[in-house]
Amino acid sequence: MSATRHHFVPQGYLRGFAIDDDSSGSFVWVYDKIAGRAPRKKSVKSIAWAPAYYAQEHSDGSIDLDSIENALAKSIDNEIPKILNRIIPIVGRPATISEDDKGTLAYFIALSMTRVPSFRDGINALHEQIGKIELSLMQEQDLELKNLASKYGLIFEVKPWVSLYPMFEMAKSIATSALSKNWQFYVPPPEVPLVTSDNPVVFSGAAAGLKQLGPAHPQSELLIHLRKDLALVCTPQSGYPDMQVFQLRPYDARKFNRGIVRSARQRVFANHYSDTFDSFVKKYVGQEQRIIV
Repeated sequence: MSATRHHFVPQGYLRGFAIDDDSSGSFVWVYDKIAGRAPRKKSVKSIAWAPAYYAQEHSDGSIDLDSIENALAKSIDNEIPKILNRIIPIVGRPATISEDDKGTLAYFIALSMTRVPSFRDGINALHEQIGKIELSLMQEQDLELKNLASKYGLIFEVKPWVSLYPMFEMAKSIATSALSKNWQFYVPPPEVPLVTSDNPVVFSGAAAGLKQLGPAHPQSELLIHLRKDLALVCTPQSGYPDMQVFQLRPYDARKFNRGIVRSARQRVFANHYSDTFDSFVKKYVGQEQRIIV
């Protein structure tokens, strides 16, 4: 199997956080939660990917490296930068976005939660746990199998593509839930640009006073930074016009960034270099938001 780069955070989306003085719009500053790793400037092509991440196995045993990666690249990953560029936020007014674009954006938000390792690794681990339990039960019921396992050992292996189907199915449920909520857009002040990460969507039950709930729950609130100058919150709370655009104060913009940093698996992506921000990112080593399965 060749080592093909498959991105779990799309390059086109990451360009929305590009360094200001980069005319190509292809470089971001990468902050690592792990101590001793200094921020570095990297191309969006070289981050947020894994080898053969969307590989799948056909019924004849052959491995398909390209179908899912190509399908995503030609569809949603290609459309999202265009949709985001069409959103012109004016504080105090509702953002203008077509119903088709809103549906595509909702699915992108949902898929951004399920295509990342924070979700897929959990699904793979669950299948491995179930498989080992089943294997143990089979040995208890089959003495010959138990003897063979004792003599030669048995290995249970979960193939990584077992999480591909749940990745797409869970994304559908999250997208449907997101579309039923109140969408609010937020513009940060120029001095506090928004950041993103290798786990770019934050979900929370705080709006409903709940600690444990999944992103598809009716009371879950979702936060994603769409660009360095625009955030979106899908909230169950009412009381404001849908699609309204708000101005963030510096304190609130930093709070939004804190949520992204805390949820990140390992890396945070920003348009600027800051020793202070690097120290802030490293405070959250070991923290990562996961969808519990």
